[in-house]
Amino acid sequence: MSNLMQINTTNALDMFDAMEKSYRIADLMSKSDIIPVHFRGKAANIFIVLNSAYRMNIDPMLMMQNTFVIGGKLGMNAAFAISLANRSGLFSHGIRYRIEGKGVDLAVTAYTNLAGSDEEISYTITMKEAIADGWTKNTKYQSLPELMLRYRAATLLIRTHAPEVMNGMQGVEELEDIIAATKDVTPKKERTLQPVQVPADSEIREQLMELVVSKSISTDLVEKWCKKAGVSTLEEMSDDKMMACIEYILTRHSAVKEQQNVVTDVVINEIQEAA
Repeated sequence: MSNLMQINTTNALDMFDAMEKSYRIADLMSKSDIIPVHFRGKAANIFIVLNSAYRMNIDPMLMMQNTFVIGGKLGMNAAFAISLANRSGLFSHGIRYRIEGKGVDLAVTAYTNLAGSDEEISYTITMKEAIADGWTKNTKYQSLPELMLRYRAATLLIRTHAPEVMNGMQGVEELEDIIAATKDVTPKKERTLQPVQVPADSEIREQLMELVVSKSISTDLVEKWCKKAGVSTLEEMSDDKMMACIEYILTRHSAVKEQQNVVTDVVINEIQEAA
C-alpha cells in the first residue's frame, strides 16, 4: 500500500512540474507576433492547446493553427481532423464521399475502409437532418451546403469509428452549428420593432473573433487594423473600433470575396473549355 501511494505521489509531482513548465512556455508564446492571432495574449488558452497537442502527439504550432475557441470550447477544424484520420493508419485509404440528391434532399455519406479487415465504415448526414437540428441557421449551409455536410459526415465518422484521432475534441463546424442553432429566431419584422441595442463589450469581441475565424481574415489584415488602432491585439480595441472591423467584414470584405469567387469560376470555366 505504501509503495503504491509513493508512486502516485511521485507521478502527481511530476505532472504538476510538467504543467508549470508548460504554462511558462505558453506565457512566452502568448507574447509572440507570429502565433495565430486568436491565441495572442491568451496564455491560458495556449496552455490547454499545448497539453492537448502533447496528448495527441501533434506539433504544437500545427495544433494552434487548426484549433479555435468557439463559445468557450476548443474546437478542431474538420479539414485538420480528416487529415489526422487519413494519416493515422487506422484506415486503408483516405475518407471519401457519396453525394445524393439536391437541395433539401441532399445527402452526403463519408466512407472508408478499416485497415487490416478492409471492412467499409460510413456515416451519412442529410440536409433534412441539418434543418431539423437547426444547423442551417449557420449561413454556410446556404452558400456551401455540400461542403458543410461533408465536414459533418466525416467528423461523425471519425468520432464513431476512430475517436482517438480527435481525442474527444469537437469540430469547429460542430460548435458553430450549435451556436447558430441556439440563436434568436424571432421573425425579422418583429425584431425591427425592438429598440436597437449595442452589444455588450464581451459580445462585440466574441462576434469579431468568430467573424475573423469564419471569414478567414488574413493575419496581415488583422495586424493592419491593430496598428491603426494603436493596439497589439484585437481584444485590446475599443468598442467602436471593433464594431468598425465587424462592419468591414460583413460588407466590404464579403463583397471582395464574392468577386474573387466569380473570377475563380470564370478562370476554371476557361480552363475546362480549353481542355
